[in-house]
Amino acid sequence: MQSMKAVTNITAVTMDSKRRILSDAVIVFDKGILSAIEKAEAIDLPADCEVIDGNGCIAMPGLVDTHAHADQSLLRGLGDGLHWMPFLDDVIDPWLLRRDPADAVLANQLSMIEMLKNGTTCFVSPNVDPSDDFASLTKSVGRLGIRAILGRFAMATEPLNDMLEVMSRWHGTQSGLVSMWFGLDVPRRPGDKDYPEFYRAVRKEAENLSVGIVYHFCSEAEDAAYIASNYGQRPAEWSRDNNALGENVLLINGCQITPLEIEIISNTGTHLTHSPVANMKMATGILPVPEVLSAGINLGIGTDGALNNNGYDMFAEMKTACLLQNSSRRSAMALTPETVLEMATINGAKAIGRKDLGALETGKKADFILVDVNKLPLHNLISNLVFAINGSHVKDVYIDGNQVVDKGLVLGVNEELIYAKARDRAEDIRRLLNLTADTFWPMT
Repeated sequence: MQSMKAVTNITAVTMDSKRRILSDAVIVFDKGILSAIEKAEAIDLPADCEVIDGNGCIAMPGLVDTHAHADQSLLRGLGDGLHWMPFLDDVIDPWLLRRDPADAVLANQLSMIEMLKNGTTCFVSPNVDPSDDFASLTKSVGRLGIRAILGRFAMATEPLNDMLEVMSRWHGTQSGLVSMWFGLDVPRRPGDKDYPEFYRAVRKEAENLSVGIVYHFCSEAEDAAYIASNYGQRPAEWSRDNNALGENVLLINGCQITPLEIEIISNTGTHLTHSPVANMKMATGILPVPEVLSAGINLGIGTDGALNNNGYDMFAEMKTACLLQNSSRRSAMALTPETVLEMATINGAKAIGRKDLGALETGKKADFILVDVNKLPLHNLISNLVFAINGSHVKDVYIDGNQVVDKGLVLGVNEELIYAKARDRAEDIRRLLNLTADTFWPMT
């Protein structure tokens, strides 16, 4: 059975340790592992190697979305105009309480299709609900061929053994595409008093299982105010004192972060992810990205969700991240395209503890995308990748050496069938949640 494959006629943005950009390059991979990334003149391909013409595309590592609520696609547009706490109270919590497990699977499928078509090869979904159908959800991950870190939502009111059973059952399934992490939340409401002890217990179990912890952090001023009023601390102080920071922890958002908290996060080796589109749409604040990076914090980037972003396009996220920092600081170089591309690839891989992802390097996983730039002048390749490209330019996607998107079409599922199912369910779900989706303009 033929195994070795090579993609030729490409420009490779490697994101390797030297950040090499190779024109007229070749990518060689075998059994899901990259074996060579070099200029064509330096590679002699064996006679039995399957050669794939890259058609002048840019080849780059698959994008790592370090924060994506993949269960929200069926609700797109229903949270528009709501601030953080009403958003939770009126949309998110009712959805979690009333949704059918099949709807959650359908929403995840819809999100994963969108991610793949936009060049995302790995994502972190932080709060997978205990009631979800994990068998069907993980099966969908395997069918689509995407890498998924599912943060099994952990609640202080739930026996820890129940969480551990789910984690152990599904972690590493679907040929290693599925990883199970603990998905937590900082205290933000009355009734969260048991959280300190619970956090410490979860951290211990995460270390025993060699899995990560992911939770929302300083996302909104109300969150920080609640912790201050009940514990007399900032969120980072509370998290540190309850053993909820460290190299296996990924914090989400951080819009309200302070210089003290930046120092604490840096000193503990904790990772952070930035969701600029969602932060802007919900008016939750601006993460001080330059200060975070200057402190040595590893920073990824994520789309957040279809409710507070309305999409899963990591190219749009990269562009927005640059524009937000540059505009707010009145400096066109406050955040460079090179830096934000690192956030979406190699930094994202580091944030999830994956040394085998995030770059086109020998020995890493063959997770890469081909971006069609044949209609664009590319005077500055990296700048154009960030500012001129969007998900529609993604032509082909490979994960574990398997092609999962071909000329923009996701191969693992019937896209049109899933779109039709989503349209059929969307109106029922809106009525179930008793929400309106009226525009300011009349619709007849």
